[in-house]
Amino acid sequence: MKVVYRPEDAKPDQPSPVVTIGNFDGVHLGHQNLIRELVSRAAEIGGTPIVFTFNPHPLQVLAPNNAPLQIQTLDQKLATIESLGIPLVVLIPFDMQLAQISARDFAEKVLWEKLRPREIYVGPNFAFGNRRQGSFNLLKEIGEEKGFLTGKIHQVQFRGNRVSSTAVRQALISGQVSLARRLLARPFALSGTVVHGTGIGTEFNFPTANLKTSNELIPRQGVYITLLSVDGRRYKSVTNIGFRPTVNKDETGDLSIETHIFDFSQDIYGHEIELEFLVRLRNERRFSGEQELIRQIEIDIRRAGRYFNWLDRTANPGI
Repeated sequence: MKVVYRPEDAKPDQPSPVVTIGNFDGVHLGHQNLIRELVSRAAEIGGTPIVFTFNPHPLQVLAPNNAPLQIQTLDQKLATIESLGIPLVVLIPFDMQLAQISARDFAEKVLWEKLRPREIYVGPNFAFGNRRQGSFNLLKEIGEEKGFLTGKIHQVQFRGNRVSSTAVRQALISGQVSLARRLLARPFALSGTVVHGTGIGTEFNFPTANLKTSNELIPRQGVYITLLSVDGRRYKSVTNIGFRPTVNKDETGDLSIETHIFDFSQDIYGHEIELEFLVRLRNERRFSGEQELIRQIEIDIRRAGRYFNWLDRTANPGI
């Protein structure tokens, strides 16, 4: 997939651009539906499906204190978009200058003059331009003037509620990773590097890989059944997110993300990994001592083992 940072850089090689515009935070089920419709429509007319998006999120520029935590890193977002069949992304740096462009000027001078779309498709709550004053109806009106078709893709619902980035974010913040998995149509994942920890897991005979991640959004503190991917392979695992109150008596220090990998003895310090969250097992809590903590870890691992056995029997990869 090619990524360009100015819309005019996409125009010379791409016949009949069929475009969608948005932030695509998390690339959830609703986004996926929109992008798949885009790819299908482009195939019908021999056009090029193009995703037009922004970095950073506009609120990180306009109102940093109110900006939502992003569900994915930029690299994760681009990889997910690519997996949906998109050959080209226009990734516009969002700054105050762009924020001040009126909706009509954005549609005419940025989208039309520089990209020359044949068709544009947007989601149900689409708004654009300065103060989000531009609506789907305005975009459609400009399309009729300039000669491009504008369409709106219907919203996607799950259990009677609209799938949204906000719903995914709330699920993760509350630890409902199973719900997030359904809204995303894939497990929520953290990516990053394995770093050295305190070594306490090894002392307990449960060595862990400690993750340093650049993801903004971390699931609620607790213990989770996870899958850890490293060097092209995926391993069953259990992950604790928290401050280790049993061994860290004064509860100081940074939040840790520690993963025990089943049947694994390789040295992966410094390796890039991805950690997928399948099911929440329990809250993190303080135990009376190390022996009680070890017994609970053994219980967690057995419960995770039963879950993975069930997945194996049902030929379900955990997604």
